[in-house]
Amino acid sequence: MEYQSVKINKVKKLSFKGDKKNSAKPSKKSKTKKHKHDKGGTKQEDEAEDGWVPVTLPSDLEGPIAFYFRDDEYIYTLSLPPQEASKARILDDKGSEQAVQLVALNGTSLLEAEPAAVEQVFVGRKSVPATETTDPEYKMHSFKSYAGSYLSATRTGHVSCSAVAIGPLEKWTPILLPERGEGAIALMIQPPGVSEDYFLSVNDPSSGSQKLSVAAKPTSIGFCQVFVAKCQAALRKQRRLPGSAVESGLYAATQHSSTNDDGQRRAEALLDKRQKSKSDRYCK
Repeated sequence: MEYQSVKINKVKKLSFKGDKKNSAKPSKKSKTKKHKHDKGGTKQEDEAEDGWVPVTLPSDLEGPIAFYFRDDEYIYTLSLPPQEASKARILDDKGSEQAVQLVALNGTSLLEAEPAAVEQVFVGRKSVPATETTDPEYKMHSFKSYAGSYLSATRTGHVSCSAVAIGPLEKWTPILLPERGEGAIALMIQPPGVSEDYFLSVNDPSSGSQKLSVAAKPTSIGFCQVFVAKCQAALRKQRRLPGSAVESGLYAATQHSSTNDDGQRRAEALLDKRQKSKSDRYCK
């Protein structure tokens, strides 16, 4: 398979406030954890304290999130245009200032992939404070970019990130697919005026297109609708601690502890460099 116009990005680790720095010499504690893991005594998710790890529970989708797609040749990350292009007001074919694109990563595996720029990170949050699990909006999420705009899809299937407020076009229902691998996820949305469920999709690699793109299509979940979502390891570990608001993979009706909120706000502060919205709890 050939992609003549594919842009390859060299992956560099994106640093967040509070991330632990890797020391030159591994500590005895880290060696002990690795030894226990080799013997099957410690789970990988309990060991991870920094970096990015696959989403495994719905609660992992609250906070900084990166989305990836893998085909036969490359690992791609869902991204906004580079900040330089956005500042220059370069428009895509649809006339959107914040076109959503797939950026190919070079020299990394899906396991090792991490965001290399803030354009590749979205901040997820529950769209409405629904407490009843039977409420259709209970599982809906919005995904905010570093620029303060939200991931959205229209009835025609166009996907962009230009909306400055959350409406029906910005409410996505994440569907976790553990049977398809760690972090596997599909994003479903139902724009007003349509009776079918749309899924965030990648154009079929076998169609002969030189460059992959994303759209929302009325289809079922297949290869082109499965992404891999990753969250910050520190936040995921924090949510697994006894007394957290996560119970059996579902959201608890109560709010997260102030410690969790502080961690999310610190991460968001590094993503949103523009004017902060007072109504957004991640930007307080």
